[in-house]
Amino acid sequence: MTEGRSALLPVGFAILFAISCAPDSVDSEGGLTQSQVCGDPVPLAVLPDELGEASGISRDPLRDGIYWVHNDSGNEFSLYAFDSEGTPLAVVHVAGATARDIEDVAVGPCPSGACLYMGDIGDNLSVRRTVSVHRLSLPDLPVTSSISPDVSWLFEYEDGAKDAEALAVDLQREELVVISKGRTGEVAMYAASIPSLRETGPPNLLRRVGRLPLPVGSNSRQFITAADISADGSRLAVRSYTTLYQFAWTGVASFDTATVPSWTSLMSAREPQGEGLAWDASGESLYLVGEQYGRIPPLLSRLDCPSGERQE
Repeated sequence: MTEGRSALLPVGFAILFAISCAPDSVDSEGGLTQSQVCGDPVPLAVLPDELGEASGISRDPLRDGIYWVHNDSGNEFSLYAFDSEGTPLAVVHVAGATARDIEDVAVGPCPSGACLYMGDIGDNLSVRRTVSVHRLSLPDLPVTSSISPDVSWLFEYEDGAKDAEALAVDLQREELVVISKGRTGEVAMYAASIPSLRETGPPNLLRRVGRLPLPVGSNSRQFITAADISADGSRLAVRSYTTLYQFAWTGVASFDTATVPSWTSLMSAREPQGEGLAWDASGESLYLVGEQYGRIPPLLSRLDCPSGERQE
C-alpha cells in the first residue's frame, strides 16, 4: 500500500466543485424542512492510489476506531483498514467469492457476534437477475492471510432488477436493507430478515418496504450512493454525492414512507465523487469516502453529529 498524499485539495478545484455541484434548492413539495443538523464535513486524508474507486466504508465491529474501505467494480476483492485519522493499517484479500460490483459494506450479525456484510449489488443498467451479499468474519490485525466469506447469499428484488449502491444492516433487529440509487426518479427501500436467509436453493427475496421521500428527480448529483444504520438502531443515514439525509429508524416493520428526513450538505468535504458512509461506534460521527475523479484523489472525511444537535 502506498503512502497517502496531502489531505488538502487545490483551492481552485474546491471552489469550482462547490459551485458546479451545489445541491439544488428544495421546495415545499420535497418535504425537507430540517437542514444542517450536523457540522460541516472535515477532510481527513487522501486515500492511497489503490482505492481510486473507493465505494464503501464500515466501522470495525471488533476494534473501536478502525474502519474498512473497499473499491467497487473492476478491482481486486479486498478490504483496506484505516484508523480514525486516515492512517493506512492493513489490506486483506477476500478469496473464495466472486465480486462483480461491490458497492457498500455494513456491520451485521453473525455467530461470533458481529461481522462485515459486503453488498455485490451494483447494477447501473438494472439487468442483473440476482445480486449477492457476502458475510465476513474479520481477521486479527496485523493481517497474516486472505479471508473468505462465512456465507454468500443470493437475492432477487420482488419487483425486478434495480440499480442500487446502498446497503445497511440493522444489527439490533437483524434486518438487511438495500436502497435504490434513484435513477428512475424514485428512491425505494428493500429489506430481508437475516435469520430467514437461505444459503442454497432459490434466491432470497428483497421485498419492497416503501419509498424514501428524497428529492432525486433527474438530478444525478442526488443519486443515492450509500447508507448505514447507527449501532443502537435508532437512525438511518443515507447519502447522495452532495447531501446527507437522516431518518429516525425503528426497523422495517414500522418504516413510514412519508417520514421527513433532516439533511446536511456534504459540499465542504470536497469529494469529487462521494460514495461511502459509516457511523462510528458511538453514533456521534459519520465517516465518508469519495472515489477518485480525473486527477483528483480519493478522500476520507468525517462529519460530526453531536447528540444535542440531532433533530428527530
